[in-house]
Amino acid sequence: MELKNLAGKTPVLDVGALALIRSGNIKVMQGVKEITRGGAKFVDGTEEQFDAIILATGYRSNVSSWLMGDGGLFTREGMAKDPFPGGWKGEKGLYCVGFTRRGLLGASHDALNIARDILLQWKKPSHHLVKQ
Repeated sequence: MELKNLAGKTPVLDVGALALIRSGNIKVMQGVKEITRGGAKFVDGTEEQFDAIILATGYRSNVSSWLMGDGGLFTREGMAKDPFPGGWKGEKGLYCVGFTRRGLLGASHDALNIARDILLQWKKPSHHLVKQ
């Protein structure tokens, strides 16, 4: 907590992500121009398809400078408008972890809520896919 109090930064423990990045199993990409239905377009003109996208933008939120149409999820300063524990869910599948200023425990709580919500969405019937 001393580092968080002094520098406003929360230390993060690596639980295997660094090894996966080094092995190439996790791609670290930069220069995202646009998020597409199946992936992302980049400023160099390339386009990639992804199963999941995790945006890791640093210690200070700049989300309000690049995320358009968040449905009121974030403040102008890029933090969650709703206080903990409800600031993790937006509209149209937009989720955010760690924006309620509750450190690692709050981020963990957000991640569990998101996982549960994705499971509930996955289990819902897809009526729009059934022919009438």
